[in-house]
Amino acid sequence: MRYTVLVEEVVSQEFAVEAASPEEALRVAENQYRKGEIVLEPGNLEQVSMKIVGDAE
Repeated sequence: MRYTVLVEEVVSQEFAVEAASPEEALRVAENQYRKGEIVLEPGNLEQVSMKIVGDAE
């Protein structure tokens, strides 16, 4: 029998951004992330979870 397993990983990494306030720093980081300027490196794994999501028959 075959099963579909969902694997979720949480990775984290700190990045420095120039901004006038904490709120602006979040906006800058979100914009840089969307544009691909902030990319998390593999290996900074914080959490892993796995669960069965269905049969793959």
